[in-house]
Amino acid sequence: MHGGLPIKKTALYILILTIFGGILFFSYLGGWDLWNPDEPRYAQVAREMLQGEGWIIPHLNSAVYYDKPPFLFWLIAGSAKVLGAMNETAARLPSAFFGLCTIILIFFFGKKLFDERTGFFAALVLATCGEFFWLARRADLDITLTFFTTLTIFLFYSGFQQEGRRYLYYLLAYAAMAVGFFTKLYPALIVPFFAISGYFLWQRRPRFFFDPAHLPGICLFAALLGGWLCLAYLKGGEDYLLGLLFQKTASTFFVTHGHREPLFYYLWNFPANFLPWTLFVPSAVIFGLKVKEKKEIIFLLLWFATVFVFFSLAQAKRELYILPIYPAAALVVGKFWAGVGSKKEGDPRLLSWPLLLMLAILFIMGIAAPFLAPQFGQRYLSHALEIGLATAVIFAGGSLLAFFSYRSNKRAPTFFIIVAMMFAFSLYGVFRVFPEINRYKSARPLAQEVVKMMGPGDQLGVFGLEGADYNYYTGYNRMIRFEDVESLKASLRSSGRLFCILQEKAYTPLKQDSTLRIFEVARGQVGHRRLVVISNRPVVD
Repeated sequence: MHGGLPIKKTALYILILTIFGGILFFSYLGGWDLWNPDEPRYAQVAREMLQGEGWIIPHLNSAVYYDKPPFLFWLIAGSAKVLGAMNETAARLPSAFFGLCTIILIFFFGKKLFDERTGFFAALVLATCGEFFWLARRADLDITLTFFTTLTIFLFYSGFQQEGRRYLYYLLAYAAMAVGFFTKLYPALIVPFFAISGYFLWQRRPRFFFDPAHLPGICLFAALLGGWLCLAYLKGGEDYLLGLLFQKTASTFFVTHGHREPLFYYLWNFPANFLPWTLFVPSAVIFGLKVKEKKEIIFLLLWFATVFVFFSLAQAKRELYILPIYPAAALVVGKFWAGVGSKKEGDPRLLSWPLLLMLAILFIMGIAAPFLAPQFGQRYLSHALEIGLATAVIFAGGSLLAFFSYRSNKRAPTFFIIVAMMFAFSLYGVFRVFPEINRYKSARPLAQEVVKMMGPGDQLGVFGLEGADYNYYTGYNRMIRFEDVESLKASLRSSGRLFCILQEKAYTPLKQDSTLRIFEVARGQVGHRRLVVISNRPVVD
């Protein structure tokens, strides 16, 4: 009878996380258009797969797309097949699914390292931190990558503690690593390598590296990777593999033409994106290094620190590149809340100082929101005052509830009030804020205006823009991407009608060229870019 209780408790935790994550990540996935920089591009690549460009080598604008391997595009295309159409929901569904899978995996990871309560707290921390929530609702690679890197680390760590079935854990770990490689190439190898090797070197357990139980997994990894590379070579040749494996990916560690950021970029980026849990990280580290599970905490800290340093040294940096360290941070903070914040272990000041500071900040933000939103949000929001008032209710009201709960010495309820506050704020963003911002962020209105003007045989181009959002929302797969102004001028002088989308700042000097007949046919704004649509022929209504 008693043997069934732990299973029922585990099932209850999983059920709660599934419902919680399901609502948080899947609700209203198609509530706004696909936004730059990545969403329209990835959806367009998947659409071109469905249109016959091929499943082995991704294509964008009917040209080989070297930047990423095909796994995410397979998932998006598969979602579109299941849903019956390529749309915003289909494009975002894989990320929502792997976001949910990741928080459930974190529960089991926390249970393995510490206990079920820690796993549950850590999963809620991860689900409600800003960056993870945001990326779990976007058509992006990094949530999927994070699931597979975390799964790889979990299987290697768990497998080392097994005897008879160690090879099976390692086999699954290498399989997960291979799927991660098909998602985003080298980070799927780099993250587990630093997380696992750093820990076992610190533990002085070199037998992990020379264990024969690795051999079946290595063979499986080589077979999966080699098979895909052979197919890719047969389809695209040496140029494709060189572009994919080096020129567009590995080389950006040393030299990059975009996303260049300073060495210390992640030192302020991670704290901002791990909110609201950032303030608890220092206390969680201090607490973790004093508990009996100290070596498990050090494992998580090594995972976090080694990967953090590696990506800081890379030339190309974006906030989402370090998403695979968020599970480690969530597990450390989850252990802290399950200890100091729930069981009342350790120095209570480790909790009180960051908690009271966080609640004060949230309360002030809530009080200020009705005044600041109308003043600074009119550019993005049609109902700025209403959104400011709702934010005030959530943050000011939630922080007061959490404060009185803590004053009543109810630490666990305080944690759940914070989680509920972030849950409510996130869902309000999903149903109210993001759809309003859509009018500022979306390329759909301008793209559809262009489509209405175009006739058979007309050409569409972009100048100074990547243009994937216009591929997606116009449905044109063969846009001209003008790399220099002279090629644009030559096309404008041609006999065929051309429509070109460009930034206003690029149009201003172009229209001063007296040798060109240019007609401004539309204007629009997508994000911070003010755009103009020009043509070499007038548009007749």
